Amino acid sequence: MHEYKAETVTPNPKSTINSYRSFGYNLPTAIADILDNSISAEATEVHINFKWEGSASYISLRDNGKGMNQKELVDAMTPGSKDPEEERGKNDLGRFGLGLKTASFSQCKRLTCITKKEGEKVLKRCWDIDYINDSNVWQLLDFVSDSSFLNEVNEQKSGTLVLWEHLDRIVGKADKNNESVKNAFYQEMQHVCEHLSLVFHKFLENRRLKIFVQDDLLQPFNPFLLNLTPKPQMGLPEIFGGVEITYFILPHMSETGKESYEKSGGALGWFQQQGFYIYRGDRLLVAGDWLGLEKKRDYSKLARIAVNFSNAGDFDWNLDIKKSTASPPIEIRRELARIAKVAISKSAKIYNWRGQKQLSEAPDITHEPLWKDEVNREGIKRYKINRKHPVIRSLLSEKTLFAGKALALLEENVPIELILGNQNENPCYHELEKHTDQPSDALISLAVELYQIYIYQQIPEPLARQQIMNSTPFNLFPLINEYLK
Repeated sequence: MHEYKAETVTPNPKSTINSYRSFGYNLPTAIADILDNSISAEATEVHINFKWEGSASYISLRDNGKGMNQKELVDAMTPGSKDPEEERGKNDLGRFGLGLKTASFSQCKRLTCITKKEGEKVLKRCWDIDYINDSNVWQLLDFVSDSSFLNEVNEQKSGTLVLWEHLDRIVGKADKNNESVKNAFYQEMQHVCEHLSLVFHKFLENRRLKIFVQDDLLQPFNPFLLNLTPKPQMGLPEIFGGVEITYFILPHMSETGKESYEKSGGALGWFQQQGFYIYRGDRLLVAGDWLGLEKKRDYSKLARIAVNFSNAGDFDWNLDIKKSTASPPIEIRRELARIAKVAISKSAKIYNWRGQKQLSEAPDITHEPLWKDEVNREGIKRYKINRKHPVIRSLLSEKTLFAGKALALLEENVPIELILGNQNENPCYHELEKHTDQPSDALISLAVELYQIYIYQQIPEPLARQQIMNSTPFNLFPLINEYLK
C-alpha cells in the first residue's frame, strides 16, 4: 500500500473533539472510567469532590497513584495515544487510550489534569472545548482555573487530579439559585455513589481501594449479597479458557426481612438484578443481564452468576470503549447457557416453594396441591381447584350441586389482573410474606376434622395421615401430624 500514498489527512479539531462527546456515557459510567485510570496507576485512595455553583459547578477526582511525568501527561491527554492491541499489565483497566478524554468530554467542556510523580514537580494540562472551537487547533493548555487544586496534589507524595468544569451536560447555564437543577445535580451524584459501590465492590471489599465522596468512605454493594442471613447458595467455581464462572442462589425474599429486602434489590430491584455479572479483572462491566441466553422471569430472579475474565480477553469479549458492554465468545456461551439453566432451576425451586420442603420427597408419594394450572384449546392458561385435594374431595362428597358450582365460580374469577397489578406495583406485597413453622389453630382444627372424617369412612390411620400430610398446606407443617390421633 505504500506505493499508493496520496495525501496525509488530519482530522478537523473542532468537529473531532465534539464528536468525542457522543460515546453514550452517563455521569456514573463516565466517572467509573476515570477511576479505572486511578486503579491502573496503582492508587489505593480516590477522593471525589463536587461543588454546586450553578454554571460554575465542578467535579474533581484525586488519587494517590504513581502520577505522571510531562511526556506521560501529554500522552494521557492525547486521544488514541495507546495502541489497543498493545499487551497491558495484569491490573491495567484501560484498553483504547480514549477513556479519560471521551468520558470527560461527555460531561464537561473543560478537562484539566494535574499530576505529580514522586520526587518531581506538579504538572498540569487542560483541554478547553470552547477554546478549540474558536481556534480550531489541537492545543493543550498549561492552565488551571484555581491554584488550590495544584496544592491538593502537591501535598501528596504522588498522584493525579482530574477536574471537570463547564459541566454543560449536567448543569448547563443554570443559575446558582436554581433549586431544581441543584437538586438534580445532587441526585446524579447519589447515582454515581450507587454505581461505583457496585462496579468496584471487589476492590472496596478487599481494601485494594478506598473511595471517598465528599470525604465519606464509600461502602461496597455486593450483588451476590454474601452478608445476608441466611446466606446465598454458592456453586463451585468453574474455569473455561481462563474465564471463571460461579453461580449464586439468593435466599427467598421472605427470609430477608423488609429492610434487607429493599437494600438487597439494589437500585433496580430484584427482578432486574438477576442474570450474569461480567467482570474484567474484578471490575464490573455488565450487571444483571442474561446475555440473550435466557429471559428475565420472576422465578429466576434469585439467580446471579459471576463471570470474570482478564484484560487479555478484551477482543474476544468485544469490549466497548465505555467498558459497559461485553459479549461472550462462542466457545464460552455454551458453558454459560448450561450454568444458567442450573442456576435458574435452583432459583425456581426456592422461589416457587419459598424454600420450604414437603414432608416427604419419596417418589412413590403423590403431593396434592390445592391449585393446578392447565392450558385450554385457545392456548390460555387457566387455574383450577384440585378436586383430588382431601379437603375439596370431602366437600364435594356432600353430594350438593352448590359446592361444585361454588368452586367453578372461584375458578372463573381468579383475580389474576389484581395480583399482577400488585406484583408490578410493589413485589414486596407478596414476596415478604413469611411462612412460619407453626400452623395456625384453624389449620390444625381443619386437619383434625378431616382426619376424623377419614377414620369414620374406615380409611386406615396411616393412609389417612399420609393423604392429609401430603396435601397443601398441611405438608408445610410437620407438627400437624402429631395432632392426627
